[in-house]
Amino acid sequence: MRKKPKAFKYKLRPHPPKQPLNRIAGQAPDERLSGFVHGMEASTLEERFARALDRRGVRYVFQFRVNTPFQIPEQRNEIDFVVEEFGTHPIEVDGMWVHKTAAAKAKDKLRDAILDDILSKEGWHPIVRVPGNELENQERANEVVEALFS
Repeated sequence: MRKKPKAFKYKLRPHPPKQPLNRIAGQAPDERLSGFVHGMEASTLEERFARALDRRGVRYVFQFRVNTPFQIPEQRNEIDFVVEEFGTHPIEVDGMWVHKTAAAKAKDKLRDAILDDILSKEGWHPIVRVPGNELENQERANEVVEALFS
């Protein structure tokens, strides 16, 4: 008689490796973010930045559409924030997961150069990009706005 082969058993680690997870910090329970700024959908980072601007009493426009003679390839002709404080400052809030690769950064630079050229003719400042990791909570967002506009 032939013996029945034994089933193979995988050897598993008793516990997963202890390494820090590279996760994006979500909203704190007491933040109560709505997902909107001026009635338009907004990311957590954009809403924190808008709240920091509101706290400082700065006038701004959210999702400002730039009129250009052409559509920028693979991009929208919108700027996240246009802040009117000591001049006109276009601000882009960059999510860490969207603007991370070298290709994405190159596209952002090209887009910014095109829009800066158009907006500089109106006397605007160059586009400032705020990385998402600087807006991980409301306190940090407040500090970023203070640093930009003080």
